[in-house]
Amino acid sequence: MDGLERGERYAVTRNGHHIGDLVPIRRRRRVVSRAEFAAMSRGMPRLDDRKYREDMDRHVNDDLYDPYDRAYGRGEFSEGGQ
Repeated sequence: MDGLERGERYAVTRNGHHIGDLVPIRRRRRVVSRAEFAAMSRGMPRLDDRKYREDMDRHVNDDLYDPYDRAYGRGEFSEGGQ
């Protein structure tokens, strides 16, 4: 296990036959440098802000939802606060 922590890899055999590999898990980086991000972004298509907004308006209902609207509509609340 110490070797795995150091990045070493091991072949696993049974009766002389290779049945697998024991390899260290890759640690995910939490930070991407600005240069790496810029390099990855170069090939991306440009975003058309107006078309994106039109698509969002067409497909997403972003009105605020008030859970009490339905209850008031059904008359579950009275004006007297009962």
